[in-house]
Amino acid sequence: MDELIFLQCMNRGRHPEGAGLEESGYCIFHGPIREPVSRQRIFGDEESLTLELTYGGDALPGELRLRQAGSNLVIEESSHGLFREFLEERSVKYLGQALMYALQFKIADLSALVERGMEDMKLLEDTLDRHIDNSGTYQILDFRRKYTEYGDHVIAMKEILTRIDKGYFPMQMQNSYVLQGQVALEFRFLEERYELIRNTVIKDLDTYTSIINNNINRNTRLLSLVSLAAVALNFMFGGLLAVNPAIGIAGGVVIGGLTAGAAVSYRAGGIRNAIQSGRERIRPALERRAYRELVEVGQSHEKAVPPEMAQEKQGAEGTARHDDASL
Repeated sequence: MDELIFLQCMNRGRHPEGAGLEESGYCIFHGPIREPVSRQRIFGDEESLTLELTYGGDALPGELRLRQAGSNLVIEESSHGLFREFLEERSVKYLGQALMYALQFKIADLSALVERGMEDMKLLEDTLDRHIDNSGTYQILDFRRKYTEYGDHVIAMKEILTRIDKGYFPMQMQNSYVLQGQVALEFRFLEERYELIRNTVIKDLDTYTSIINNNINRNTRLLSLVSLAAVALNFMFGGLLAVNPAIGIAGGVVIGGLTAGAAVSYRAGGIRNAIQSGRERIRPALERRAYRELVEVGQSHEKAVPPEMAQEKQGAEGTARHDDASL
């Protein structure tokens, strides 16, 4: 069994020099995780309360367990030690405060993962922007599955906070009511943010998938027409092959050329359409911008012309119009 490391004393803390967990009271000890965290939960009674959490996502997964050992608190964590660094910056006076800090740490970590989902979605769409087939479908499904898994974390956090709010652990949570309110408010913001971004992610990816399906259907119809034409030509040139081999061979080359052209159109047509549609979306905005710039330049030139020159210009224009009318 790995030796626990003393972290800090709580209110009424007693930690003689070199003492361990048994000789100390109202202290916090830190150690490595011994058993993996199966799911995020809070359980136990007034004598032994345990809080289990996970954090970090797929990039840097971490596990965290806070368990009550008499009047002391033992923190078991993965080798990253991120919660330990988070707790060292705060003063813990009661057991309930340490538990609330752990929930606050989890909410902050989950909020970062949820907001990062928007950036991951944009990156995925840019990566698959030139795909007209279903090669990116599984990547989209994997992304949606990973993002919807964040909902399981939100539900687990809601269950933990509900148990605390309903007074399941009154002895451990005493003197932490202000922090409980702050954590509940932060979780409410997290829940609303997750619902909003989740709906946006799902709708955007559904729209992208629909566009891919439309491209596939359009190119499938093209290949069907080419196949029917190739079958008809195959029968025709097959009959001519018996009469004149040169014409039959030329017909076979034509059929092969049509098939190859259809394949190239299938692979490149969607890319051209995507680029063209992008240009069509950008062109009106550029034209409006150029028109505004021309108007602004014209107005600036009119302001820069002196009054006497403007009168001479108007007189010259009037004379020109009079001459045109006389002619």
